[in-house]
Amino acid sequence: MFWTQHAHDLTMSKFLISYRREDSADVTGRIYDRLVQQFGRAVVIKDVDSIPLGVDFRTYLDAQVAKCDVFLAVIGRNWMKAKGRKGKSRLEDPGDFVRIEIESALKRRIPVIPVLVQGAKIPEAERLPASIQALSYWNGIGVRPDPDFHKDMDRLIAQVRNLGPDLKEPKTEPDPQAKPVPREETARGSAEPRDMVKVPKGPFLYGDERTRVVIDHDYWIDQYPVTNEKYRAFIEAGGYENQRYWSDDGWKWKVTKSITSPAYWNDVKWNRPDHPVVGVSHYEAEAYSKWAGQRLTTEQEWEKAARGEDGRQYTWGQDFDRTRCNSYESGIDHTTPVTQYPNGASPYGCYDMAGNVSEWCMDWYDERENWRAIRGGSWAGTRVDLRSSYRCRDRADYRSSNLGFRLVQDIP
Repeated sequence: MFWTQHAHDLTMSKFLISYRREDSADVTGRIYDRLVQQFGRAVVIKDVDSIPLGVDFRTYLDAQVAKCDVFLAVIGRNWMKAKGRKGKSRLEDPGDFVRIEIESALKRRIPVIPVLVQGAKIPEAERLPASIQALSYWNGIGVRPDPDFHKDMDRLIAQVRNLGPDLKEPKTEPDPQAKPVPREETARGSAEPRDMVKVPKGPFLYGDERTRVVIDHDYWIDQYPVTNEKYRAFIEAGGYENQRYWSDDGWKWKVTKSITSPAYWNDVKWNRPDHPVVGVSHYEAEAYSKWAGQRLTTEQEWEKAARGEDGRQYTWGQDFDRTRCNSYESGIDHTTPVTQYPNGASPYGCYDMAGNVSEWCMDWYDERENWRAIRGGSWAGTRVDLRSSYRCRDRADYRSSNLGFRLVQDIP
């Protein structure tokens, strides 16, 4: 069962909500109502019973999915447990409507947002049919019941707008019968995105001079560098074929150089699923971040997440310790799994901010030279390079086996 939005203005982006009636009908109804209040009342409701007689339902569902720009998959606790014929999981049935919708969205490379309700988590890939396993690699958004419902919906709406840039506030007069949406505090109670940790706003000691700097916003940051496993979803979703994710300079570079994947994508030394993706330019990291509905870190956000508020030299303290990181001194000579060094985590719980890979930031180091800032030491870096205050730079098209990235998600 699904709903689609169609605006009177045909240039406006559209989104589709996919869900299971027996799993999450009530909360999906609330999500739908809130989206209608936000984006307008021009909504066509589609249900299983509304599929025209004499029409191949696969073709019909695929055609409806093809009309949307953003796909929302509502997942509750019983989303995978729902039984079909012969007591088997509904997802095992190729004719399951939810499975068909997700297959169509993934095949068409439509941005997908898993909306997690009732405390559900994104299903592990190996538990899903092969045709929809890519669903596991999209970042999900939790939507909790009251009193946090509208706070979480604010985040979901921001994500939808980011992926469907033409989804703006409705230009029509508000529906006088629509219930007002309570104005609530945001951010403080936001549900934690998958594999991200929260860094609070406030002061910290920045740079080699340990200058007091204040960051005026809370933010989520990736607990680990982006892995090959996560980056694969971007490739399989057509990230290298869709210009909407790329800057003008990045798209020109990609086309001119015939870039279709990271530099070491097919090299077994570098492409293990749980290792950080390497061989990505700043252009590629930027495109991935837009596809994911997030962004690269600023230098200040990166450094605060790495060293906390006390100005420590390394993520774990003042003194270098090669057992806490993958550096030149470790003698490993390549990347390691992003979870390998829990005793080297930062005060906020971020891994590999000292060692494994250096990371692109969104800031310019020197815009005239097309140099972007890079933070953090790598497997090839010495103890000097692994200091939290260490910074360097390279051209936006630079690709290296010791350079990756991690993302930030804004809290409204």
